[in-house]
Amino acid sequence: MNTKTVVITGGTTGIGFACAQHLLANGYEVVITGKSEKNLSTALKRLDNKVTGFISDTSNLSDIDYLVKKVKNKFGKIDGLFINAGIFKSESLESTSEELFDETMNVNFKGAFFTVQKFIPIMNNPSSIVLTSSVVVFKAFSNTSVYTASKAALESVAKVFNIELASKGIRVNILAPGVTESDIQQKSGMNDEEIKNLLKHFSDTSPIGRILNPQDMAPILEFLISDKSLVLRNEKIIVDAETTM
Repeated sequence: MNTKTVVITGGTTGIGFACAQHLLANGYEVVITGKSEKNLSTALKRLDNKVTGFISDTSNLSDIDYLVKKVKNKFGKIDGLFINAGIFKSESLESTSEELFDETMNVNFKGAFFTVQKFIPIMNNPSSIVLTSSVVVFKAFSNTSVYTASKAALESVAKVFNIELASKGIRVNILAPGVTESDIQQKSGMNDEEIKNLLKHFSDTSPIGRILNPQDMAPILEFLISDKSLVLRNEKIIVDAETTM
């Protein structure tokens, strides 16, 4: 059996890193990207330097072009693309700035859109694209309006991607995590007390008796990347332990 090659954007921390770790342990060739040299170096070390890593800013189209070129030069074709790089900044509607709006959309939607576009020529037939969305698309949380819009926009184009890419054997599906304990909270603008209260609320109210962690997403991602999901198109798997029911 040929080893499958999977690219994970935003693979240095949180869900992306956990998925890289899981895929590596299950025999996949893994490529991760990170915006920070420090985070990338740390992630590669934690993965025993058994994966390939590239610095790449998802909001920068030139960076995406460079990433595709490097991946093509090393691997030729890939079998899976996990669009995971993203940002979340907690801000109310009234205090949202144009800068925050543009930054969020540039990473979460525009960057994701063009990453998919630019990787198409080096994707095998069949192959899989998985988009990271969020439960915020169907359950409202305060101070998340721009983040919610960016994820809803990404979900909305998935069905179009599937129609246009069907002839190339490329399928597109969605992974929608619930509130998950990861580095994204520390980068959100929330203070320590707010983060503590958020995680405690979802831990106390979760049917599984704990907060979700990045490792909970990894087997689901592998299923969507693997040949076990060959017949799935535009499916959204919600991984939230029913905390949003």
